[in-house]
Amino acid sequence: MIVTTWRCILYVYGLLVDLLVVCDINHRLSASSINRTEFPSQYMGRWYFLAAAAPADSQALETFKPMDNTAFWVQESTENEKLVFRANVRVKDGSCVPRKWIYLLSGDSTELRTEGHPDRVTELFSSKCTQCVILKETENSISRLLLYSRSPQLEREFVEDFKEKAFCEGYKETLEIPQKLEYCPLDT
Repeated sequence: MIVTTWRCILYVYGLLVDLLVVCDINHRLSASSINRTEFPSQYMGRWYFLAAAAPADSQALETFKPMDNTAFWVQESTENEKLVFRANVRVKDGSCVPRKWIYLLSGDSTELRTEGHPDRVTELFSSKCTQCVILKETENSISRLLLYSRSPQLEREFVEDFKEKAFCEGYKETLEIPQKLEYCPLDT
C-alpha cells in the first residue's frame, strides 16, 4: 500500500514538473553543431553584435547599454593558439571606440580565454541561425550570453530563439543592441 501511494505521489510530481518546465532540449545551449575540425577557421571574418542576456538584477549588461552598434573582425594571430578580435563600437553619442581582444585557444576545446583576463572564460554555442554564434562569458561574478551574426539584421525568430535559450539558462534580462546609427569603419 505504501509503495503504491509513493508511486502515485511521484507520478503526480513528475507531471507537475513537466508542466512547469518550459524549456525543452531545443532551447538549451548546445555546442553540438560547432564543427571542431574546422574550429576556429569558420569564425574568421566580420561579425555583428546584436544582443546580450544576463541574470536579472546583475550589472553584466551595463557595459553594452551605451552602445548603438558594434562590428567585429576576427582573425588568426601570427602567434599560434591565439585569435585577434578587433571591434569598432558606435556609441549612442555618435563616437567610435576601437577595441581589441586576444583570445587564447585551449587545445581541442571551443573554450576561449581572454589575454589579460585569466578568470574570464568564453564558451561557444550554436544557434538555430546558421550564420550566428552565441558566446557565454563568465568572469568572477559576471555571467552573460552574447549573440553575434554575420549579418547586421537578423530575422526576429532568431532573436527570439536567443532569448528563449537565455531564459532557459537563467538569464532573465536581455538587451538588444539598437543599431540606429551607421556602423563605424572597421580596419581589418
